[in-house]
Amino acid sequence: MRVAIIGAGCSGLTAIKNLSEAGLAEIVCYEKNNQIGGNWVYTAVSGDSSVSKTTHLISSKWMSQFSDFPMPDNYPDYPSHQQILAYFQAYARHFQLEKYIRLNISVLHAEKIEKERWRLSLSDGTQSECDYLLVANGHHAVPRHPEWKSNFTGEYLHAHAFKTNQGLENKRILVVGAGNSGCDCAVEASRDAAQVDISLRTPQYIIPNFVMGKPTDSFAASLQWLPQKIQDWLQRISLRIQIGRYRDYQLPEPDFSPTQAHPTINSEIFDKIRHGKIHPRPDIQSVSDQTVHFTDGSSSQYDVIIAATGYKISFSFF
Repeated sequence: MRVAIIGAGCSGLTAIKNLSEAGLAEIVCYEKNNQIGGNWVYTAVSGDSSVSKTTHLISSKWMSQFSDFPMPDNYPDYPSHQQILAYFQAYARHFQLEKYIRLNISVLHAEKIEKERWRLSLSDGTQSECDYLLVANGHHAVPRHPEWKSNFTGEYLHAHAFKTNQGLENKRILVVGAGNSGCDCAVEASRDAAQVDISLRTPQYIIPNFVMGKPTDSFAASLQWLPQKIQDWLQRISLRIQIGRYRDYQLPEPDFSPTQAHPTINSEIFDKIRHGKIHPRPDIQSVSDQTVHFTDGSSSQYDVIIAATGYKISFSFF
């Protein structure tokens, strides 16, 4: 059988590796970039899907590495995007995956044909047919924008387009969303901006990169043998000891356990808040010109809004 894969990021690479180990010889992977790695291939072009210039993993190398291909011993607990890309490239070389990958080729259209097969229209003007199609194109390509986007007359950009803090010097900035991307954007922007506020719609756990001397996910994994209630209690106690109460940082206190929602992993934002470089704000009620009105009745003017408001799942070739 012939199998086609769309995308040569981490999921596409593991798909090739497992299919080849299962004995399939006719495998082809189409990758639109000029190298493997997906989002981990950094580019300064704002429209391209990639990490920002200073991105590191937010999960530790121990919990992120492939089980059959450990990360190098000299990698830090939280590797940089350059190190992660090098790791994926080493993985592809080790398992001899490059021979299956066609770079600089996009799948423009995929349609099912007779006998449950697929016909792919490719960006080089050719077509290809396969028996099975695996989709590994990721989901960080189509930004989800807030409804009030068009009401703001200042500079607006989605976190998707945030690559560096260049051009944000001495400006008043509002970051919308306190997930991992939002906190990263706020921290980076605060290095040169005149003012950085961050708007939270709901309370959430912002957790340091290290808890009790261990990477956060490794610490959580070490508690898995305990009953869930005890795990939650220990995690709350360790957070209280390490960072205090969230209200000490003008952040809303979560009313749920740490394991009930995806946490934000960021140590630096606590320091930035206590130093007055980042100011938490509540949810946005409305936007008019360059003025943002918040649900607590306050308002403020901004030069730039960075929306860390997530992505839409998109399969443009279907």
